[in-house]
Amino acid sequence: MDCEVAREALSARMDGEREPVPSARVDEHLATCRLCAEWYRVARQQSQLLETLAGNGFGGSDVAGATVPQPHPRGDGGLRYVLGAVGVVQLCLALVQALGVDFGLVSAHHGMSGGAHLLNESTAWSAAVGVTLIAAAVRPVLAPGIACAGAVYALVLVYYVAVDSMNGQVTVARVASHLPVVVGAVLASLLWRRTRATPRADDVGPGLPAQPELPHPDPLSERRRRKLGAPDNSAA
Repeated sequence: MDCEVAREALSARMDGEREPVPSARVDEHLATCRLCAEWYRVARQQSQLLETLAGNGFGGSDVAGATVPQPHPRGDGGLRYVLGAVGVVQLCLALVQALGVDFGLVSAHHGMSGGAHLLNESTAWSAAVGVTLIAAAVRPVLAPGIACAGAVYALVLVYYVAVDSMNGQVTVARVASHLPVVVGAVLASLLWRRTRATPRADDVGPGLPAQPELPHPDPLSERRRRKLGAPDNSAA
């Protein structure tokens, strides 16, 4: 269904008039088109505001100068602070480990090396990176976070690979195994930039065409056009 047809039907629905197309088809389009869903949300919000102002006896100038009420932010401030604190702790652990603190990599009781555990940690991290890259490919909205984490990880990894290579502590095969991380970070960054250029069409879905960017609705002017019955001939 064309977006203009769907929005005309939604405008009629808000006016309590008969929709020009079946409402079921309009609802199906609304469930798959983010642009029309946002249009309908803003239109209903503005329509409710206009009805409220009209009921309170405001004049036209008051309506023109009124603003649409914005939703209150969610109370996630505490969660963000805790998340930031955990990030600081994790960064401190990485820094002190880079300075030589082993954090129990060598067992004091049995004299066992921590190489096996380091391999397990590397395996877990590799699996996490692979899953997140696939997730970004399926849901591009996840690309910003993955691009940020992947870029930092790739930069630090390149430094350690260079140092270990000069000291003869890493093989060519091991260096080659790090290439997917670097390539993935670059691709995630490119995907992030592309989704920023088209923020409203990046998450429509794999089987749906991208929708053109359309202006926000003006319910007052649309209602006037509908009452006149001639959108392009207001003077007739």
